[in-house]
Amino acid sequence: MAFFEHRFPERISREAVCGPRFANGKAYMPGGQRQTNRMAAYPLQQYTIDQPLRSAAEFEQLRAFFYVVGGDADAFRFKDWSDYRASLDNTSTTLVTGTTYQLNRIYPMGVRTFVRPIYKPNTGLRVYRTRSGATTDITDTCAVDTTTGRVTVNTGHASGDVYRWVGTFDVPVAFKDPSAAWRLRGGPRMLMEWTNIELEEVRL
Repeated sequence: MAFFEHRFPERISREAVCGPRFANGKAYMPGGQRQTNRMAAYPLQQYTIDQPLRSAAEFEQLRAFFYVVGGDADAFRFKDWSDYRASLDNTSTTLVTGTTYQLNRIYPMGVRTFVRPIYKPNTGLRVYRTRSGATTDITDTCAVDTTTGRVTVNTGHASGDVYRWVGTFDVPVAFKDPSAAWRLRGGPRMLMEWTNIELEEVRL
């Protein structure tokens, strides 16, 4: 699978019905107790879109997108309008190696925090370091890879430093179906309509 570093049309993605799906196994014991097994650490985001009838140009853009990624062959960027902003309050980083870190989006609730790796941040993000209670913008001393979601702190790292980030991000997705089915709607403008477009997050 190749990756197309291009975003799915944003105006169409606003119409998505979306949400995460965990891969969990579930069984019931003779006494009625429920046992579950989380088979994957992270859920996959899923999206369903009905392309609204706006213009022939917009449909042409959507159709061209499907062709250039080969249906379900290649993955691409998708803007999830329900969750695309990163702030100092909802981000963290995880050490990968040396002074290279993976960007995360976090979801705290009570004593638990769910950590979601972000692999497709957008350009323009800012990196912050917290040391001895003081938070400083260190973006100019970092190298950010927007294709992997990794940031390397080039200078000034010290033990105990904590890194967070601010910016926006996309989700890596692919079409679930290798085929498409669109319909010509009658009327003066003879617009094309594509319903039930299904996309799913891919692991990189």
